[in-house]
Amino acid sequence: MKISLLGSSGKMGKSLIELAHNDPSVSITNALVRPDSIYLGKDVGEEHFNKRSGLTFCAFPDENFDIFIDFSTNNRLEEKIELYKKFGKSLLFCGTGLSKDEELKIKQLSSSFPVFYAPNTSLALNYLMNMAKKVSTSLDFSEIIIEEQHHKSKIDIPSGTAKEIAESLHIDANKILSKREGSLGNYHKIIFKNKNEEIQISHFGLSRKLYAEGAINIAKWFYQKPKNLYHMQTLIKEIYE
Repeated sequence: MKISLLGSSGKMGKSLIELAHNDPSVSITNALVRPDSIYLGKDVGEEHFNKRSGLTFCAFPDENFDIFIDFSTNNRLEEKIELYKKFGKSLLFCGTGLSKDEELKIKQLSSSFPVFYAPNTSLALNYLMNMAKKVSTSLDFSEIIIEEQHHKSKIDIPSGTAKEIAESLHIDANKILSKREGSLGNYHKIIFKNKNEEIQISHFGLSRKLYAEGAINIAKWFYQKPKNLYHMQTLIKEIYE
């Protein structure tokens, strides 16, 4: 499987490139960055791992790839959409912090080519969301609290995942309790309370590698699928249920 990776100069890009290097069934054929990026034309291995790789950061992909994986920020979204359309390849979109209109624009691309929309690529966290929905519909709790914490440089507050959890539980996203501190690790916690008891369901992400691993596994499952809109729940239902 050959990947064109958007966001290749970032921390998630680095993690995914490292994992792909150690997986003989996967290769990064295009390490994409913005046209004005300071990394443009530089060797990917030298920048990320202090070891020459022969792969350079580029602003535009060649034809030799199977799937776009996008871990970039949501800047220049319209330009990226035009890029996706030009090539018509499968798209695994992992961006966060989109507005409803922007999210819809990404999802509408699925009428032309396969789109997997995954703001969070952790399988375990998506199972947490399933568990939370079952608790909320099966038991009677007077209060539901959502907490999330991420590294201090994460831009969107609250996280896209926390907002997705809130939407699934019919909770106002403005009531999410968010923290931004430190440089590593994150958690999402859902607390169900009444006057006599409470249930807590939580997920702790200890390394960015878990999201890179999730993305590669999703891409392997997805990139040869027919055009349609796919989600983590699509994958879970087909493989694990």
